Amino acid sequence: MSKMNYEVVLSNGASYAAAGPSAVTTYLDDYLPVTKTVRPQFETKIFSIAPVLEPEALQESSIHPLPGPSAVYYCVEIKNTTGVPLKGEVCLSFDQKFVNQFEKYGEKVEDYANTPTGSRIEQRLLMLWDTETQVAIQMLSGDVSGNADNPLIKAELNLQPGESKVFSSIIAVAPEREQIHESLGIMYQHTALEWINVTSDFWHKRLGSLHISDTKSEIKGNKYRDMQVRFMIDNFNCLAFDRKGNLLTNSQGAPSHSLSRSWGIDIVPDVVSVMYVVPEVGPKAIEYLLKRHVPRYSIYPDHSTFFYIAPLVIAQKYLELTGNTGYFLEHPKVVQEIKELFNGLMSFKNPDKALFSSHYASDLLVFRKYDYGLNVQAYYALKGYQHILQIVGEETKEVDRLLQDMPADIEQTMIGAGPFGEQITGGTNLDEPNLEDFYISEDTAYYAGEDTSSVLAPLYGLYEFNYRPYVNYHRYAQSMFIAAYDPEFQILRELPYGMHPSATGYTVRLGGSFTQNDMRKNLDLLYSRLDESGSLFWWPQGSNKKRCLTRCSQGQGQWVQQSVEQWLGLRLDSDQHVLHVKPQGLIQDYDWIDGQLGGMRFDISYHETAKETVLTIKNNNTESFTIVLTPRPFGAGAEQTENSVTFTIAPGETIEKKQGVLNYQVSEFNVVEKELTYFNNDLEFGAYGVVMPKVSEYDSSAFMLRFVVAHGGEDWQDVSVELETDEQWQVANKGFYEWNYQPIYHTNYATNTINTLPANQHGVIGFYINLPEKFVGDQKSIMLSEHPFHWEPGREIAVQSLYLKGDPNETFAPIHATLKIANKVVQDLVIPVKVLSSQDYQSVFERMCQKNIN
Repeated sequence: MSKMNYEVVLSNGASYAAAGPSAVTTYLDDYLPVTKTVRPQFETKIFSIAPVLEPEALQESSIHPLPGPSAVYYCVEIKNTTGVPLKGEVCLSFDQKFVNQFEKYGEKVEDYANTPTGSRIEQRLLMLWDTETQVAIQMLSGDVSGNADNPLIKAELNLQPGESKVFSSIIAVAPEREQIHESLGIMYQHTALEWINVTSDFWHKRLGSLHISDTKSEIKGNKYRDMQVRFMIDNFNCLAFDRKGNLLTNSQGAPSHSLSRSWGIDIVPDVVSVMYVVPEVGPKAIEYLLKRHVPRYSIYPDHSTFFYIAPLVIAQKYLELTGNTGYFLEHPKVVQEIKELFNGLMSFKNPDKALFSSHYASDLLVFRKYDYGLNVQAYYALKGYQHILQIVGEETKEVDRLLQDMPADIEQTMIGAGPFGEQITGGTNLDEPNLEDFYISEDTAYYAGEDTSSVLAPLYGLYEFNYRPYVNYHRYAQSMFIAAYDPEFQILRELPYGMHPSATGYTVRLGGSFTQNDMRKNLDLLYSRLDESGSLFWWPQGSNKKRCLTRCSQGQGQWVQQSVEQWLGLRLDSDQHVLHVKPQGLIQDYDWIDGQLGGMRFDISYHETAKETVLTIKNNNTESFTIVLTPRPFGAGAEQTENSVTFTIAPGETIEKKQGVLNYQVSEFNVVEKELTYFNNDLEFGAYGVVMPKVSEYDSSAFMLRFVVAHGGEDWQDVSVELETDEQWQVANKGFYEWNYQPIYHTNYATNTINTLPANQHGVIGFYINLPEKFVGDQKSIMLSEHPFHWEPGREIAVQSLYLKGDPNETFAPIHATLKIANKVVQDLVIPVKVLSSQDYQSVFERMCQKNIN
């Protein structure tokens, strides 16, 4: 139902919305938003809960106590804060609209809401329906009267001084009428507060009590824990199950924020992140994906190999986290379908190399036929296939050979020279002919802005985090040497030529951090991109525009995996009853009481000091485990580890292990300093990117032109860029990492400033430019001729032009940009403007895409 709300009407006629402008929302027990409003006469707390079932309830689902009834409690607690009785009514109102499941980003909910085809009042129930949906609404202790299509639903309010009361309504939704009454019957068994206790107990047992210390800020330790939990629960909310426990869909982001539909590669990091605390969803995701891992139609057999191998990736992680080999022994049909999946995957294999091809990731294409991120994920998927064959007692020679050959073939074909030394190139075409119409050339390296697989290579077992090509690859992805890098957002855009700066860039940047100092800076950057609820949305486009599109289940899921396995350092192999404790992140001290890792439970206390690493662990399982503790030198991030110590712990046993460590001499690396050295200059100044971002997501004539500035030596004060354009154009200043929905233009020139720019650090000075109306165009209609800082041995900073799509007979004056320090000119840039016909513009654009902005 649309826009449901409570209203408090006092006996004197005064009327108040239950949630007022001063409302503050906080989480109760991590999962339940509660909105509190304080007024002079009373306080309100609003919440809604879709509960899980009690463990002792009748088990109909294979993932009991999930899912709960197909219904929610929508409640308001009212407290009388005066010294006299508070009397009146509490009214429930809503728009009689069914919100369409196919939501559309950027449009009002009313635009895709449907009016029910029928309604009827049945005693205290309001029944609504259409051809696909049945809905029942009941305000407990209240009455419903009037017409069913415009009902009056209210309850009496009578509170003594200091007294409080919860007013509750139940909303049940189902495809069939009989299922409505089943859900209502379940909900009637408990009050809303009792259902909260049931659901809170579920999450307490799943999450345990995790306390993370931070040597510099206790608040950040708490914040980190809250972020990890938020990501897990957000991703749990993306999964929808039927009453038997079968997975119905995986939404792109938490489904309360548009685009509630399945979406490509998001499902793997989503499900994996949830399996750390709710592992029983794993088999349901495997079964779901085995029916849906190929598109309904595509001209490419290897349309999205990422999605094709998803069942195997989830299967391997499920086995690691639970050791439930019985699932595959008891489901021969699943095993047979997995064998068929493997046979299909082999048709995507290169004839000579153990490498696999793809055309798309999900909606975005891959940039070379044999993409690095894909093959990282394929390597892990093949481990899953090998594992399953071993469980059912079948031959593994073919997959054994693939797993043996893949690391060497990846290293041979996907490692090349880069600005920081040897690095991963992003992928290869293996010199195969006739690929230029789809894939980019081999001329330069790339890192896809939505690639969350490459960063997991060490956790998948390809190599360690200090593998130099891996380290240099992630430095490259944070530099102006790659055209997709945006120094204002400090991450990669989705495509080599631009598009959105996806939130996956923040989790990958953090995941690719090497030293603890890098990790701390990049964690703070990620913190700054979270919205008020602690969630990360797909396109955080400014400090005032963080909630854009949906919650980013892909990035949130990838970070949960790195957080648990790299930063907490807990890598489980339940099948072999082995737990590796090997922290390689920022976290040096934590205590996790009754912690759940998939299907296993431990109490873990881990502390690093300058002299020793101390691990205290209690085995809360029914079987013994081998613990492998791998400490690191004190002060190291992911740079180095020390010798491991191995011991066995019996069920119920607690063991403390102390391991002496050395102090690590950290060697920090500055990407910007290397950029300046490469260009033999103490100055880096130029417009950056290729396709210029538009101010609007729709066709527009306004775009952003931004300049990156970097320098060596001393810090600079009062840095400015003066911009002058053609007299027909309009210019306005852009604030750093701010989104202006309607820039105010005055003239064709402007001056924007940075107060302080430290040495060896990127600064960005930006402008909005509005062209004449005839140049209204789509997101790709304005571009620079080149990315000026592209890395290529012997190359200097390139000279640029600005290309517009339009009438080639139109001419404009060049853009003049002047960099000043304390009003003293440092450098002048002149950017010629060229108007190209649609055909010529498209030709230039395609050539740029093919050569990857070379």
